[in-house]
Amino acid sequence: MNKYKLLILICFFLITITLPKVTASVNSMNLLGKVIILDSGHGGVDAGATGNQIIEKDLNLILTRKLEKELVSRGATVYLTREDDKDLSTTTVNRKRSDLYNRAKYINKISPNMYISIHLNSVTNSSWRGLQVFYTTKSEENKLIAETITNHLRKNMSNVREIKKDNTYYMYKHITSPGVLIEAGFISNSNDSYLLRNKEYQDKLISSISDSIEIYFQKK
Repeated sequence: MNKYKLLILICFFLITITLPKVTASVNSMNLLGKVIILDSGHGGVDAGATGNQIIEKDLNLILTRKLEKELVSRGATVYLTREDDKDLSTTTVNRKRSDLYNRAKYINKISPNMYISIHLNSVTNSSWRGLQVFYTTKSEENKLIAETITNHLRKNMSNVREIKKDNTYYMYKHITSPGVLIEAGFISNSNDSYLLRNKEYQDKLISSISDSIEIYFQKK
């Protein structure tokens, strides 16, 4: 009889230590059913900004791939505008305009719940630094996404600037789904570029962005 009691206790113990793992796994799928498009800026012959050991198109893709992996682990269906070192241009005439047009066309075709465009900033004044989220007034949701991401990032990151409205970007004016442009930092600034090259900082940034996306959808 004692053996049976001992066996029951062992089984109960094993169940209690495994249940939290199952619960955590279920809770982590908060983005299940959400479709998100990640747009990695530049690519191919368009390197974007360069400086301080960073080529923008390459780091954009690294950050985008990490964000893709994290969002998928949380249940989201994720599409990328580019998966390798190329742009989306279909012509050599007005190549940049063609690239931006095809990115917007692709995003509109998928019609996601959200798009996130990843870029890096660079200016002549090397003292400027910090991550910044840009949005267009095409949709009220764009500002809400920008505010949600920025407010959450400020709890975890020290270099986050105010959100900025900008209706001048060709690509974002032509996208019908809600979303924002994230300039992850200034590669023209030595502090920002150092952080952006750091794997631990990248992972912290990606985790914080993913958390903020969850928070946004929880408000819906």
